[in-house]
Amino acid sequence: MDLQRKALFISFDAVALSGITVEATKIAVRLREQGITSFLDIGYDIKIDKGNFGRPYSENEINSLKHHFTLVRHDEIRQVKGYNPAFLQYIHDVLINHSQTLDAAAEKILVQQTEKMAQAVANALCAKWQALDINYLIIENGTLPDNIIFTRALYLAIAQYGAAKQLGRFVLWRDHDLMWNSESTSSRYGSAPWPHAVRPQPSPHITYVTLNQALASQLAAWCEHQVEIEVMRNTYPFDPSHPRKDLRRQFGLLAQDKVIARTTRIIPAKRLDRDIHLLHALNSELIAQHQPQRVYLMVAGDPLEDSVHYHALKQLISRFQLERYVIFFGALNHDFMERNPQAITIQDLYHACDVVSFLTAWDYDSYGNPIGEAISHQRCYIATRYEYYHEVYGQYGFEGELMAISASHDGLPDADFIQRVSDLLRDDARRDAIATRNYQKGKSLLSDHIFRQIFNV
Repeated sequence: MDLQRKALFISFDAVALSGITVEATKIAVRLREQGITSFLDIGYDIKIDKGNFGRPYSENEINSLKHHFTLVRHDEIRQVKGYNPAFLQYIHDVLINHSQTLDAAAEKILVQQTEKMAQAVANALCAKWQALDINYLIIENGTLPDNIIFTRALYLAIAQYGAAKQLGRFVLWRDHDLMWNSESTSSRYGSAPWPHAVRPQPSPHITYVTLNQALASQLAAWCEHQVEIEVMRNTYPFDPSHPRKDLRRQFGLLAQDKVIARTTRIIPAKRLDRDIHLLHALNSELIAQHQPQRVYLMVAGDPLEDSVHYHALKQLISRFQLERYVIFFGALNHDFMERNPQAITIQDLYHACDVVSFLTAWDYDSYGNPIGEAISHQRCYIATRYEYYHEVYGQYGFEGELMAISASHDGLPDADFIQRVSDLLRDDARRDAIATRNYQKGKSLLSDHIFRQIFNV
């Protein structure tokens, strides 16, 4: 009899390497310390907008995550009659963002169809969990209404499986993003009150968490306070003792050259174009002043996620004649995810840099991992004042040079911001002092010790 305890992560993100995957890996590391094996469904058959429905995992995806997860799929859900990308998009358009409309009678029939399909999907989920003999579930971003059939099916399956196995609280349901903070200026999720989105439900099996108190309060209110929502912040290891690769020497930088690091998904919402415009302005100033040093931008991120956007960024770099000063590393792992000792990691990039950048769009990020990573690596950060910056970092007194943006003004860096970044890069002592203050604050607020308080294993 197999007595090994097992945890299954189910992600609604449908991205193999993202902030959500990184945070899931941190939990998997802690579970492994408790003797628990972790499985992961990335969500290709859940969130369809990435175009990966039914696509097998690649060898690269399997290898990049294999030290922490066995990748699995709930394959049987694709056999449920009608469960396909076309229908999933249709119900999203009709019931969530209302880009298509039906009369009341037809809409009622459609809702009944989704409920019937959800039960069939739930049965397939239970069968998979039974086959794997799962003890714990971690649901990532399950409330966001990208696939209301699957969300409804999860609640049915959790109740069914929990009762059959006589389990207590075995589910951690973590919402990183919600309708009011994920692409809120677009029409992707329609508008409040989202009557057909599936609200968190009282359950003896589920612990609900969000990333910050503002999201927790909003979610509790949307649920009419029928469930308790706890806060589980993203956390970071504050451990400086690790040998590092010298990327500055590898790329021939001068001692006085400065490096801005950007670890990001290379997609429009992350606004890497802002970093390129900033870099152009900074180096133009140095050239005009006949200074020998230059500023470099080192970028970690998958260029294939949105190849059209990546090509547009490369064209912008070429127009500004910055090819020498922008270095793309491709997708990099964190230390705790990488097993190849020769591979460059995100931590190597932070070690090489003077400043970490997070010039994201107003409404895309509900947390902002690169800022926390900068703090834990004793590096200064520059960032936009995105919608949740104050909630996550600003209110606690963390310091960085901030670019003012809003929902209606979300453009390029202005002269004031460029000058402040230039001044910061020129003042080594000031950067060191800010980084030290942030590090000391962060050790108490962001350090990686909170998990057991939320998920009692």
